[in-house]
Amino acid sequence: MHLISEDANQIELNDGASTTTHYALPSGQNQVGVAFTHTIVQQTAGVVHISSSDASRLIVQTSLESDQGITPIPSTDGQFLGHAFIAPSLEGEMVFTNPGTTSVTVTWRGGGISVAPNQSLGFDWPPAGSSGAPIVEAEGDVFMTWRSATSGQGANTSGMFVLAADDTGARTGQHHTFHIDDSTEPQSVQIMRAGQLVEYNLTGASQASGTMFDDDGMALLNLSSGTSTLLVTEGHTLRATRISGAHGLQHIQHDGEERCLTIGVEASGWIAMSLPWTTMSGRGEIDVKNAWRTGAHPSSMQITLIGGNGQSTHATIGTVWGFHLSRLAYGFSSSIMGMEVAYSGGAVLTNHPEFEAFVVVPPSDRGGPGPRFAATVPALHPTADSTTGAGAMHLDIELVDRSSLASTIAYEIRRGWSEPYGTAIATASADGLESSEDWTIYPGRIDLLTDYVGWVPDPSYGTSEAVWHTNGEPIQFTLQMSSLDVHMTEAIS
Repeated sequence: MHLISEDANQIELNDGASTTTHYALPSGQNQVGVAFTHTIVQQTAGVVHISSSDASRLIVQTSLESDQGITPIPSTDGQFLGHAFIAPSLEGEMVFTNPGTTSVTVTWRGGGISVAPNQSLGFDWPPAGSSGAPIVEAEGDVFMTWRSATSGQGANTSGMFVLAADDTGARTGQHHTFHIDDSTEPQSVQIMRAGQLVEYNLTGASQASGTMFDDDGMALLNLSSGTSTLLVTEGHTLRATRISGAHGLQHIQHDGEERCLTIGVEASGWIAMSLPWTTMSGRGEIDVKNAWRTGAHPSSMQITLIGGNGQSTHATIGTVWGFHLSRLAYGFSSSIMGMEVAYSGGAVLTNHPEFEAFVVVPPSDRGGPGPRFAATVPALHPTADSTTGAGAMHLDIELVDRSSLASTIAYEIRRGWSEPYGTAIATASADGLESSEDWTIYPGRIDLLTDYVGWVPDPSYGTSEAVWHTNGEPIQFTLQMSSLDVHMTEAIS
């Protein structure tokens, strides 16, 4: 195992029988990170837990042969296409690929290389005189791929890895380029649709075309020496797994993970995008549930927005979580046919627009040990002999599941709800604004709001969102999702 980080690291290894602690310290050289290599010998199958004190990247080798092992290196921004990398100090060859239209100069401590546009170039690794994990910087965006190989034999390395797309810089996309050197090993690519429908066309040194839909979700294409370009001509995106030789090890992702689409638009307002799933607009509840089970439509999603930030063109500039909220519905006799009241996401809803939506007041007491958690359970439960619409009930509430979805430093948090009740929820969450003099004098001007920290209704027209106003200060944002079971019975005296 090979662990690389930017700063000093404390590593703990637990094999189930014992725990050992190791320390990786900086070498003191400029443009060099911290590297830690350790060999683990297991006589029987088992699990080894590895933890580190600093944010790290882990490379696992199950074979120490000099011609087995290929892995792409992510940039410090998290995408595979980038301008700054912390590279492993493993012996082999580093391949630099430039998907752009101009030459890019790549530098590291004591050396560098220039990569022509739409070209791939290998370099013996690690650089001479480097003690630690070399920090690589480029004046433009490049891909980096490490191969376990002796000098001049990188093309004959066996391995498999997901080739990042040129257009997104991530694991899926609509534009892939294959640079294949003369090799004694067979070269191929397995393409898998990351969506529902994909029409593709492979041109250049290798040629192929086809359509993927429904059960037809993957294809294996042989690659010839030279440069080949794979384009999606219609539909969603592709995940391309490069295969060289007969040996390889890689991490398998969930089918729905990292379905990446290029926006390619500069705008200051809303942008409409078609997601890489089948639309369920206008479909019934049974169809939607079946689509969740088959993966044709997501029951929840995390969206990461990638764009320009400073020197980087592929930095993460925003993250969104969206998920369906379950609801409790109550039907009862009324002069209005089919009258129904529902509770969803903090609001009481009706299926008749003439009734005004209102927001349930959250619990006032959030005391108790451990992390704070509050939930509102509606008690709109009339009994057979009740005259006021509510009866005496016994409630049994159980917290079934509590999952942490994210925890990060943020400067702006937005949350929104679907209409027609989203506006009521957004407005009610910002009731503390009444005490703000700035908001009274400059209503709707978040940029002039200096005497209030908390939820603010989005001043944009027609939105149902609230913005957590931090007044320019960073906050620790944690997103959790909890599931409650509520069992209610009538209290019989």
